Amino acid sequence: MVDFYQKLPKIELHAHLNGSLSNRALEELRELKYGTDRTKEGDDGFYKILNGQLLSLEECFQKFRYAHDLTDRRESLELATKRVVEEFARDNVVYLELRTTPKSTANMSKREYLITVLDVLRKVPEYQPSILVKLLPSIDRSKGVLEGEENVTLAIELAALYPGMIVGLDLSGNPFGTKFDDFVPSLRRARDHGFRLALHCGEFDDEQEVKEMFELGVDRIGHGTFITDIEFRSNAA
Repeated sequence: MVDFYQKLPKIELHAHLNGSLSNRALEELRELKYGTDRTKEGDDGFYKILNGQLLSLEECFQKFRYAHDLTDRRESLELATKRVVEEFARDNVVYLELRTTPKSTANMSKREYLITVLDVLRKVPEYQPSILVKLLPSIDRSKGVLEGEENVTLAIELAALYPGMIVGLDLSGNPFGTKFDDFVPSLRRARDHGFRLALHCGEFDDEQEVKEMFELGVDRIGHGTFITDIEFRSNAA
């Protein structure tokens, strides 16, 4: 049965770049940055993840912090993007929408970050012709409205340089302490440019936010855990 599902052609519409890194890819990225020395701070948690040990919820989130640390330069980000695409292709995913938040690090700007990812994705037909990959730049709600506006501006700029590669915009990140309607102007600007909107919607119990998202218009719903059938029917009508 596992073999059957592996061979079945698939469409993946909700894949975050750092969240899709396998343990094998994380280990490769860690060695690229730090070498094989296992005495670096935090290694105990890192190798608990790699060894498949039982993890606390906090340790699960730690995996994302490792991923961010290990993709803070162009060389490692390029490798990470390539490995994620290769692994989805091995699972016989034929269409992949990859999401990532542009990040400014000590080694690269947000623009360089997205260009690095886009350059890898543009070459996918050469090394993984079985899979079609498109990009959705993300707005991380926890980073604030100004960063969200920057990300939309950057996505619009790069969409002109990489025709057909950027198909939408993703709104994600920790929603607590933020207000969805603060991000609506940026999302409207993205949609007016032709981007589809993929919104993490109903991640927590907030009926008003769900209503606001449906009123704006959402093309893909992320998670939707707290969207009731009544809310869905009334808002989608």
